[in-house]
Amino acid sequence: MATNTEQTLRGRMTERVLLAMGVLLIVIGVSGYFLPEGRVHWTALIPAILGVLALVLSRVKSWPVAVIGGMVLCAIALMGGGSALPQLPVVLMGEAGAALASRASTALVAILALIGLALVWLRTKPETA
Repeated sequence: MATNTEQTLRGRMTERVLLAMGVLLIVIGVSGYFLPEGRVHWTALIPAILGVLALVLSRVKSWPVAVIGGMVLCAIALMGGGSALPQLPVVLMGEAGAALASRASTALVAILALIGLALVWLRTKPETA
């Protein structure tokens, strides 16, 4: 059985991962919507919407719900942006458009958050007597 201190630590770690994910996704979404010149479709704000959901999940007091919810958000972000990962060299050279850069960076944030959430989950293995 986990002690109160361990549960508090898990909750804080989950909250930090989800907060970082949320802030980064909001920045990506807002940048992808407002920075490009010309007309931009509302779907450029999808990373920001996922970011707001991550911020809401960071406030959930039940850490398993927050971790699982965060993993689902990461899966959704990867479904939308994962196909842009092979184009990452083009993005890093600055030759990609805003949409491709937004999708690739959303996928990278999702991968990093998924790693962080998996580490929180794995840290919670039940103790054996």
